[in-house]
Amino acid sequence: MKDQAEKLRQLMKGKVGRETNSFFKKKAKVVAVTSGKGGVGKTNFAINLAISIKRLGYKVLVLDADLGLANIEILTGINIKYTIADLLASGKRIDEIVGNGPEGIKIISGGTGLHELSIMNDENIERLLTEIERLESLTDFIIIDTGAGISNTVLNFVMAADEAILITTPDPTSIMDGYTMIKALTNNGYRGKLNIVTNIVNSRKEAMDTFNKLNKASNSFLKIELYFLGYLEKNNIVSKAVKNQTPFVLSSPKSTISKRINIMALKFIDSNSDVEIENDMGFTQKLKNLLFRRGGS
Repeated sequence: MKDQAEKLRQLMKGKVGRETNSFFKKKAKVVAVTSGKGGVGKTNFAINLAISIKRLGYKVLVLDADLGLANIEILTGINIKYTIADLLASGKRIDEIVGNGPEGIKIISGGTGLHELSIMNDENIERLLTEIERLESLTDFIIIDTGAGISNTVLNFVMAADEAILITTPDPTSIMDGYTMIKALTNNGYRGKLNIVTNIVNSRKEAMDTFNKLNKASNSFLKIELYFLGYLEKNNIVSKAVKNQTPFVLSSPKSTISKRINIMALKFIDSNSDVEIENDMGFTQKLKNLLFRRGGS
């Protein structure tokens, strides 16, 4: 923990991370933040993680794929004028719908438009994905805040991502729904890294117990290994930040929960620091293939 904390301090001072960092030489790293059910803190985690990664010197874009809810805008207190729905219906360009978020992160609001992915014609799908593809070479990370639960749309976004972060809580239904999500991904051929974050826990022991239950079931029945990214305790700081529409890493930067997010950001960067995205298919091409193959949401 001390080594990680020291490295984090160095990164935060800009000694390692830089805006010009280019270890992702071809395409952005695409990460899907997802959950088996709603109410587990998925969107809150995604936005705070994005800010922490941005502070380490990387360009970060958050794609709000939680359809029609505008949760990211609510949690950050910003108002994004245009959404993906405007790109589809009004002919806006992708650069026109990218909004400015806290600490310089970029945000694309899903509005109500992404739901149309299941019913739009091939031409519109091609246009949307072509527009999103333009962003892959302009940023280091694309963090996708998926909808909660299991649907074809959610599965498609996770399947197309380079790796996923699944948020769960100690609640038995949350653990079961998380396992169901993992099973659905595995059954559909997902082979990316599955990171687990246990949220709203009372202690590290409860966090590890929750992870171990999920990992044991996944090992036994699905023959896959999960990766423990970290945990966040129950904390009044989070609820206050939500009410004030300010991410807690900004409103309470010295709090334990903010430090935990920062450590997770560091772990995530470290785990990808030697990786170059050299896939012949990027996120948008994989998503396009999945949509045409599977269809529907």
